[in-house]
Amino acid sequence: MATAGVLVLVVLLGSSHLRPYDTPEIDPRRALLPIYLLRSLARLAVAYGLAVVVALAVGHLAARSRFARRLILPTLDVLQSVPILGFFPAAVAVFIGLFGGSALGVEAAAVFLIFTSMFWNLAFSVYESLITFPEELTLAAAQFGVRGPLRWSRVVLPAVMPNLVYNSILSWANGWYFLTASEIIAAGPARYTLPGLGSYLAQAITVGRNEEALIALIVLLVTTVVLHLLVWSPLETWAERFHLEETGARPRTPRVARVLGRSRIVGWMTRVVVIPAGQSVLTAAARVMDLPGRYSTVLAALAGTGVVAALGYGGLRLHALLTSRSLSPEVMDIPVSLALSFVRVSAGVVLAVLLAVPLAYLTFRGARTRSVVLSLLQILGSVPATAFFPIIALGMVRLGLGMNVGSILLVLTGTFFYVMFNVLSGAASIPRQLDEAAAALGLRGPRYVARVFLPAVLPSLVTGCVTAWGGGWNAIIFSEYVVAGGRRHEVMGIGAMLDRATYVTGDHQVIALSLLSMVALVVVVNRVFWQPVYQRVVARYKMET
Repeated sequence: MATAGVLVLVVLLGSSHLRPYDTPEIDPRRALLPIYLLRSLARLAVAYGLAVVVALAVGHLAARSRFARRLILPTLDVLQSVPILGFFPAAVAVFIGLFGGSALGVEAAAVFLIFTSMFWNLAFSVYESLITFPEELTLAAAQFGVRGPLRWSRVVLPAVMPNLVYNSILSWANGWYFLTASEIIAAGPARYTLPGLGSYLAQAITVGRNEEALIALIVLLVTTVVLHLLVWSPLETWAERFHLEETGARPRTPRVARVLGRSRIVGWMTRVVVIPAGQSVLTAAARVMDLPGRYSTVLAALAGTGVVAALGYGGLRLHALLTSRSLSPEVMDIPVSLALSFVRVSAGVVLAVLLAVPLAYLTFRGARTRSVVLSLLQILGSVPATAFFPIIALGMVRLGLGMNVGSILLVLTGTFFYVMFNVLSGAASIPRQLDEAAAALGLRGPRYVARVFLPAVLPSLVTGCVTAWGGGWNAIIFSEYVVAGGRRHEVMGIGAMLDRATYVTGDHQVIALSLLSMVALVVVVNRVFWQPVYQRVVARYKMET
């Protein structure tokens, strides 16, 4: 509590030294970097908390109700593929308009934009964990009358916790990834620059202040390492106790928890404040989210009605936008641009799979390297790849490969960690007795990979590919249009088109039609390819005890 109070005090005191949020640039003084960092961390923390709560509710509802599933999953598929630029008009119109253009409205808009980068893979991980949970355990819980808060604490949360922790690491990384775009909100003539580490880094890279960019990147790396040591690594160790094992081995306790456990103050706070508050929150949440089937259907129907109403309103606005003036000449380039971006995103997902599966296998088969590789991946996954985009882009140009190859590598930074962390989660869930049986049967090397490893991780791999597919379309806006040192590097594609329309020309027709064509393509691919693959893999390779 004292630490939180100090952080709030620092932010409030530092506010008097910051430029207004509606100025085109933020103050470049390095002394303000601690305040920028704290503000960015506060936005990330609020967005992450909201994303976890909503993901638990949505994922649980989709897993429990078939009717809700038919509405939720396609909606998630579509929305996760919409680039963060596509949410700018909603953020500006709703949040900034609701608060009259005040600083609070801009902060709420930034949190909403960060939320859109964190939520989707969390919801998919909750859904995938619940539908692959052994059915006999679910039936046993129902037979013993485990309901309400007890069901959430003994069945639902333990079932989703390993995947949720792994995807939380990824979601936090996504938050950093899109923080620069979230702290610089532009929609037509409206432009707001919030003070934060992301906007500071983006501004330094854009104008070519390399020394400031390097310092900001070092601050980010140090922050990432500290968060890994104090938060994500202990959470990962703690989540290991929820894997389905029958060895009876005592679960490991994180080192941070062992150190804090020696403190009388922490023990008193845990007994008097944390545990009662957690039980109260869990009870209240269970009453809301653990709804009987018929109410789940009603809730899903209401949500579906809301989606249909929103689509109808959006259709009317789109019709008014398209008929208000003649179509922009750039609209004619959308089909070719979309096809080129489709090739780049597909290549990014394929490369991510080819890299992630062997690396995950080597990581979990080598006990000595496991901890080092996991720590390195978690740290790298939390660094916003946008900070390295100019370096990659310039390197590709100097090597003579051009931005066509560079853009695919940039897309890979937005797809690899989706696949990697999901495969790591699937590999960590392989029961120890299955490994022992494989060793007794002499399954090693390629035979072990084909007979044990790949079937065990396939559901998680497909989940990672689905989220990576959406993440690739989000990353494409940063991959085809890069400004570094005052120079612009771009290739033809839907991402570059969206960037120009959002930040340069403010052409709402191009923005709307580009997003509409992208969503239509994603829906078709999901319907024709991803959904059949996902259903077949889950049905055939579901892990049973």
